[in-house]
Amino acid sequence: MRLPSIKRSSVSPDERIPRGAIIVVVVGVIATIAAAVLSGNGGGGSAAHLEWVRQRKMPDSQQVAVPGNPSSKMQLVDAKIQSTGSNVAGYALFRVLATAKIDQGVKFEKGTKLVCSIHTGVLIAQSTGGLRMLYPRSSETGIYGQPVEEEVVAEFASHGHLAAVLMVNEDLRARYTTVKGVKLEWPEYEVGTENLEYLLPEGTPKTTVKLPFYAIFKSTRRPSASVSCELSSTAGKAKVETKGHLETVAPPIDEEAEEENEEQREEETEASEEKESEEGD
Repeated sequence: MRLPSIKRSSVSPDERIPRGAIIVVVVGVIATIAAAVLSGNGGGGSAAHLEWVRQRKMPDSQQVAVPGNPSSKMQLVDAKIQSTGSNVAGYALFRVLATAKIDQGVKFEKGTKLVCSIHTGVLIAQSTGGLRMLYPRSSETGIYGQPVEEEVVAEFASHGHLAAVLMVNEDLRARYTTVKGVKLEWPEYEVGTENLEYLLPEGTPKTTVKLPFYAIFKSTRRPSASVSCELSSTAGKAKVETKGHLETVAPPIDEEAEEENEEQREEETEASEEKESEEGD
């Protein structure tokens, strides 16, 4: 199986889950390891490729006027919840995705901030590198050049492995922002809620501002979430919000079907690589 490479880098403290929160999930971790043992192979060093088997769109939020720019509006759009199947311990991974949209022509004063929050009431999943699965990553230099990964790898037991590969870019654009100069901080960790604090560039962008963001969670509950973004400046504050849920907990993972899908993906990849090689010759 072809897996994405995992890069090691220095990690700021706000990207890790605090010790107190980790204690809360000890039982879940034990159950996850048990799931791997019960499913057969006991772990190994590889990962299973999981599909999003259920998804549901959230309604776009109402449009609200941007403070100091009454003719310009902001809104939450393209929000959705996606879930994998459940493993033998009853856990499923689910992703909450949304995009903050601000009309072209708005003028941002210095220090304008946009704080977006995803509230699920459950703990966020961790990558195999031990990082919170919240995207984009915090960056003091700006997120315009931050790559949008095709796949991410989560700590999750299934198919006899302790990690799972998830496709995440099929409904994302090439960048996490449509304008340069947007910086991002992760505020202090809050159990059950993931927050992103954007610092918007001073001036008037020449295009509509779009800021897609998402987080991946792990839970035995029916996936549900509320998403909000609040813009603040000296001119005032404005807030948009939406929410949604899946009707039921995802069914057990169909390992045979997902393994067949993985084999088909590998065959398509090999065929594509062979074609590119032939064209190159």
